[in-house]
Amino acid sequence: MVSTYSEAGVDIDASEKATEALIAQIKGVNRKGDGEAIKLDNGFAGLVKLGDGALALCTDGVGSKLLLAEEMNSIHTVGIDCVAMNTNDLICVGAEPLSFVDYVALDKPDEELMAKLGKGLAEGCKQSNCTLSGGETAILPELVHGFDIAGTSVGYVKQDEIIDGTKIAEGDVLIGLKSSGPHSNGYTLIRKLFNGDKEIGKQLVEPTRIYVKEVMTLIKQVEVHGIAHITGGGLDNISRINNEFQYVIDNPLPVPPVFNWLQKRGEIETKEMYRTFNMGMGMIIIVDKNDTEKSLSLLGKYAQIIGSVKNGNGVIHTEIN
Repeated sequence: MVSTYSEAGVDIDASEKATEALIAQIKGVNRKGDGEAIKLDNGFAGLVKLGDGALALCTDGVGSKLLLAEEMNSIHTVGIDCVAMNTNDLICVGAEPLSFVDYVALDKPDEELMAKLGKGLAEGCKQSNCTLSGGETAILPELVHGFDIAGTSVGYVKQDEIIDGTKIAEGDVLIGLKSSGPHSNGYTLIRKLFNGDKEIGKQLVEPTRIYVKEVMTLIKQVEVHGIAHITGGGLDNISRINNEFQYVIDNPLPVPPVFNWLQKRGEIETKEMYRTFNMGMGMIIIVDKNDTEKSLSLLGKYAQIIGSVKNGNGVIHTEIN
């Protein structure tokens, strides 16, 4: 039985090094004027200038969750996942999602499959309040066995309203937003542990929660200092906002039962669980402590104070530290 993401076939550290190798080759590719990159030390979306505003761009897929969705006859849900993984990243920099395009690669034409994917993509865009403005389909029998889906989303934010983490200060409050489950991360490990239990399977293919509407409502009324989308790498994503502070989580959201099932099933160490999965917290928002109550009211029932910002560095969680 595998008990780590690496043993399942995904080495997070090696993946980060591979990404760094790619980035090293594309640095400096940058036009001037409109379209010029706005550099962020850390972030969840790419930004380019457009007048006094900025376009934010994200691209992502759903990964091996597709295989479990097929097994559970839940293909329509991965369309929602695909939109969610992109638009949830866009809002981390304060950008409002405007448009989404998809790319579907298949080994052979499949009308029924495409209809199910389209249903999910449409639902995801409705939840994100963005336009589904196009896409591309490729039939690639020599490259693809089954199908894969990815997407790209574009959003807009005024340059002086970009959320880049520079306003984070000691004493700020961390607000966690409840996840709907593993979202779209860690499924290479999950699939090694899944035993065919239909009830567990339903929880595992629950679509990624989309946080666009409540977060955009918050941004318009409260000065937000930072937003982290908790995806691959788990809670380490918080440090991507600004790695010059310590983020202390001492009142975490409840861990959904499906994570407890996974941990017990794979005999997975708690630290590995929190490094691989969101563990019930799909997004974390940082605000001034004086804006706490207003923020909680605007974010609604899925929000809870989970901790605070202190001087130091890294992420401290009472469950693993």
